[in-house]
Amino acid sequence: MQRDKTFRNERLTYRLSIVAQEAITANDAIFLRETGCSIRDLRVLRLIDDTPGTTFAEISKATGFERSLTSRIIQSLLGTGLIQRENSQADARVFLLSTTDKGKEVRQVARQLSDRLEVILTDPLSRQELRVFNEVLERLGAWVTSEDYRSALQEETKNNHNVK
Repeated sequence: MQRDKTFRNERLTYRLSIVAQEAITANDAIFLRETGCSIRDLRVLRLIDDTPGTTFAEISKATGFERSLTSRIIQSLLGTGLIQRENSQADARVFLLSTTDKGKEVRQVARQLSDRLEVILTDPLSRQELRVFNEVLERLGAWVTSEDYRSALQEETKNNHNVK
């Protein structure tokens, strides 16, 4: 009897998306139970902690989350006392976000939990395979965020459009 394929599509972006989504779904309840925050909440908390004084717009752009989702997460983090906000002196319409002591503690707990769960996630890989995998992901990440990649996509679109 043939085993079911893990992926129903061989496209790289599809497979990366499935792996990420499956891991997030499997881990989200654990993070919620241990920290009181979902993985999305913790991503926002981490970004705010890494860049004190950041703004809503910067967080929304960095996460890629829809503005309404970003707003709900920020309101939740404010409500639970994990972050605080203050008005920008340059523009009263802008709030500057920073992490509270409680938020820093939650981030540390989440980091330790994340480290333990990542060991489980990568268990099927040897140390060498994991090192190579991380190197490849780093290169792909740099490529897809580069101007060269954007230019290559535009060129492909232009060339493909001319063929039809």
